[in-house]
Formats: sequence, C-alpha cells, structure tokens
Amino acid sequence: MTNQWALGVMTGMSEGPLRALEAVRELGIPTVQLQYPPQPDTPAGIAKIEAARAATGIEITLIFCGFKGESYADIPTVKATVGLVPLGTRAERVAMIHQISLFAEQLSVTRIAAHIGFIPEDEGDPLHAQMSQILQEICDDLATRGQFFVLETGQETARGLKSFIEAVSRPNLRINFDPANMILYGKDHPLEALDCLHPWIESVHCKDGLWPTYADQLGVEVPFGEGAVDAAAWLEKLIALGYRGPLTIEREIAGEAQTRDIVAAKNLIEAVLQKSAAWETS
Repeated sequence: MTNQWALGVMTGMSEGPLRALEAVRELGIPTVQLQYPPQPDTPAGIAKIEAARAATGIEITLIFCGFKGESYADIPTVKATVGLVPLGTRAERVAMIHQISLFAEQLSVTRIAAHIGFIPEDEGDPLHAQMSQILQEICDDLATRGQFFVLETGQETARGLKSFIEAVSRPNLRINFDPANMILYGKDHPLEALDCLHPWIESVHCKDGLWPTYADQLGVEVPFGEGAVDAAAWLEKLIALGYRGPLTIEREIAGEAQTRDIVAAKNLIEAVLQKSAAWETS
C-alpha cells in the first residue's frame, strides 16, 4: 500500500489497462479507483491489468461498481434506476457485486464501492430492513475474501447513513466520502457530516459541486475548490480527524478540461498536505 494521503484519480479502462494507467502516471498520481471493467474480467484481461500495474507502478485502491441501466439524469430517475433499491434489478446486481469481488480478489484489491440507492431515513420503513439484510449478506460474502464494501455518500443525510450502517452492523461496511454528492443531492453539509461519519471513512472523492436550484434536479459538479464544499477546509478537517487513506480526485467530464481540472485539484490537495505536514512538525 502506498503512503498515507496518496493522491488518486477515478479511471476506467476503455482504452486498455496500459494506456489508462500510463495516463495517470503522466499526471504524477500514484493510485486509482477503478470503474469495474467487465471486458478485462477474464484471465487474459487480468493478466494485462497486472502487467500494466507492474509497468507503471500505479496502485488500484478500490473497484467501483457501476450497474447496467443506471441513470443520474435527475432525482426521480436516480431513485428508479440506481443501486440495489430498484427491485427489478436487485438480484442481478447483488450477483454482479459478487462477481466484482472475485475480480478484485485476483487483483488483491480489498475495497469494493457502490451507490446502493436511496435508503429510507425512517428505520420503520420495510425497505430499510430489506436493504439492511441485503447489505449484511453482501458484507458477509466479501468478508470471506478480506474485503470491505464501501458506500458512496450523497443519496442520504449523514445521520441517515450512520443509522443505516449501525443497523447493518458489519465491521467491513465502510464509506467512500464524496463531499460533492452531499451537495449535488441537496442532502447535507460535508464539513458537518465529517463529524458524524469519520469513524467509517475508508476512502474519499475529492470532488466539488453546487447546490440544486430546482426540485428533483441534481446540483452541478464543478472543479474541486470552486464549489460549495469548501475544499481546503474539508481536507484539513478530514486529516485532523485521523484519515490517512488515499485522496482520489473525481471529475466527471472528459477531454482536456478534465485533465486541466485534475491537475488543479492535485495542486490544491498538495498545498493542503504541505500545510498539514507543517502543523504536524511544528
């Protein structure tokens, strides 16, 4: 495992493992969270990923589950299509998490992450109990391979997520803390949410956004440091609360603008880390 606070970036492998990881290395970033790539999930594909890791020195810190049929067009569409809440696709997606876990095990990756959908805040809602049982089964399966199941934040309040994690009551159920998502879904304030959720944070997304302006609409993602997260303060508090894992940049656009924004985020994070290091040695 790389050093504490290792910089990372979200990536896929549509151009092949070697090119994907070379592009990350060119940015001076040592780790990635990998969107699950079904095409390389074969012995030959895994061998190519292993060769790309060896050639570039890039570490894969987490595999992210994306499910066929998901759409993030607006809040009602997210509720209807995303994660494990939709009943019509639930069994298929639980089976896919198992498959992704087997894939991750072959790559010695111990974190599997996903959006599981909108969990009711009301613990008396039957869906809350259903999802708790499903997550218990998933966590128990992953535990046989020494893995964590990591919940992406955003579609619930911090207190609601804390309550759900406590209801599931599995030590390998953790959080991928995405501060932007809390804002994009209009659910919570990231700085205050850290106080509630920090004991379960396994990984993070360094991402930013603006609050929604219309009902049932998501807010707008913007470059890290240019939105409502208060990026520097959020990073400083995250570190002060004891987080020592990777700092993974996510920017959900493409092309040269994405590269530019990733580099700007990298510079911001490195400035905060230098400041934090100065505090620790003073």
